[in-house]
Amino acid sequence: MLGRTHFFIGTAAALAVLQPQTVPVLVTGAGAAAIGSLISDIDVGTSQAHRDADKIITATVAVAALTILAEYKLNLGIYRRLTSDSNILRLLAGTAAFLLLCAYGKQQPHRSFMHSFAALALLTACVDIIYPDASAYFAVGFLSHLVLDVLNRKPEKLLWPWKKGFCLGLCSARGVVNRALLGVGMASLTVILVLSAPAGRLLAKIMRAIYG
Repeated sequence: MLGRTHFFIGTAAALAVLQPQTVPVLVTGAGAAAIGSLISDIDVGTSQAHRDADKIITATVAVAALTILAEYKLNLGIYRRLTSDSNILRLLAGTAAFLLLCAYGKQQPHRSFMHSFAALALLTACVDIIYPDASAYFAVGFLSHLVLDVLNRKPEKLLWPWKKGFCLGLCSARGVVNRALLGVGMASLTVILVLSAPAGRLLAKIMRAIYG
């Protein structure tokens, strides 16, 4: 499936499953789920795919930047929670390990390491080191990517380093099913956000920040 579909389905799935109850958890959870849902597709091979990977990396950085901006503008307490759970060495170690795994995965064939349960476990462990509250959201987002891609015709090496790939071959990555899932993901995420209690409190914070 395409990046937008993964983004909306993964974020909606994580929020629906984990049901964040506070504004900080909603913001960090949605950001972590979005990153988890996108990050697998940095493992690409063709020149067009490399351009797509650059878009994935840009989107990932944008999600992280928006989360930081929300913390700065709305004082959600994310930074306090982060520093209370982790010292600087732990943060640096977790971040370095995450980036090294992504750098390794980016050089691997498409739908190999970065589309495996091994990558899911290792990257989630890194997120747990960096920010424990976000790790489950990241994991659900990442897992949703694997589930969606197994519907396609190109196999995923889910049990990497075992070479056998798995796919159901039900649809193409760019066809009608992708567009339908994109619509479902967008609608689902909208409904989940509108109906969540943290979203109401977040909206109130935004309005106060804008109008004083």
